[in-house]
Amino acid sequence: MAPQKDEATATSFDAATLAIGADGALGAVNDAGERGAALVEAWVHAKNAAAVAAVAENDKTPSSARKAARRGLNVLKARGVAIPERRQITRLAGDPVEGYDAWFVPPDGAGTHMVVLAARRKSGKHYVVHTTMREEVGLLEVRALEMSRSQLRTSFDESARRMGYPPVPVPVDWARARVAAARANNAKSGAILPLGLDSHAEVLGPAPDKAPPHPIDQAKLDIPAAATVVATSADLHREPELGAWLPAGPAVQELLIEVGQKLAAAGGPEPDPKKIDDAVREALDNATDRFFGPDVREHLANRMKDAAISILARVSRERAAEVMGIAAAVVAAGLITSPPHEIPFLRGFFQKALALIASQQGGQLSIPVPVPQEATETAELAQPGDKVSPGGIILP
Repeated sequence: MAPQKDEATATSFDAATLAIGADGALGAVNDAGERGAALVEAWVHAKNAAAVAAVAENDKTPSSARKAARRGLNVLKARGVAIPERRQITRLAGDPVEGYDAWFVPPDGAGTHMVVLAARRKSGKHYVVHTTMREEVGLLEVRALEMSRSQLRTSFDESARRMGYPPVPVPVDWARARVAAARANNAKSGAILPLGLDSHAEVLGPAPDKAPPHPIDQAKLDIPAAATVVATSADLHREPELGAWLPAGPAVQELLIEVGQKLAAAGGPEPDPKKIDDAVREALDNATDRFFGPDVREHLANRMKDAAISILARVSRERAAEVMGIAAAVVAAGLITSPPHEIPFLRGFFQKALALIASQQGGQLSIPVPVPQEATETAELAQPGDKVSPGGIILP
């Protein structure tokens, strides 16, 4: 294909058609009719490898367009254009797909979670597609592999050893809707969709027309009143699904600065232990109220609901119901009545963060205490080896 011909062909199609994705490629070729092969050549010129690959590997593609697409793949490879991987489910003779299964891995502290979907064959072999996604960002990674039933079980057991909980079975429709929602978030956030996504369409399936109920709603838990579970809510941080959740780094740094300011106001860098306790306690309350604004609390409650799917399967209905009762209290908290710091679960985020920092510093928590002017003058006159600044606060 000569460059002049490529350019002439490309200009005969609009920009939207030239940029079409793999999902719409076959439809566009069919709509082009006798010009289907010319459209493929235009995609080659535009380096639209996804559309060319989709047409080349689809048995339903008209013959002339499919031949043009196969030639086009060689041209693109020669030009150094990456060709999306398109792995279709292999259908072995006598080993049909019997059904589909789905599992869910709840969010970590950053909101990253996984949906695993698999095509289950009669022989017991599974074509497994792992999708990793992040809240408000979209799909981050999609990978697929063939696994036997025992390999799948071993993989889940390893996840349980590493994280403290395995992927939990969920309804296939709900899992597919979750993947579709994450994919829609890519368009909103601008995050690039993982390559090869469309090649797993048969497993990932179409999104249901109507959003399926959340597995926790489907479980119809007897959710306790918030007042009966809030007092002991800090204990939730013992659950592995929630144990690694922490506040954002800048919020923790702001807490440390406030503690230092309160210590300075309470009598210098080495006040008595009670003043230290009072300063830390007040700063913790303030940090909790600042960080857990309405939007953050709403996101957190949704994340807790996802974590409850795993807790329901791993622990009990009662524990999952407790999580949901505390989540309701998190959403209902306000700045005047029931402020966030009165919910031990929320306050526990910052307590965990301080404990983690202290453990990294040999049991001490270094607090940036403002130095008075006279102390600065003393430091200027100090001799090598003189102690002119306090050490860290040793946490109880």
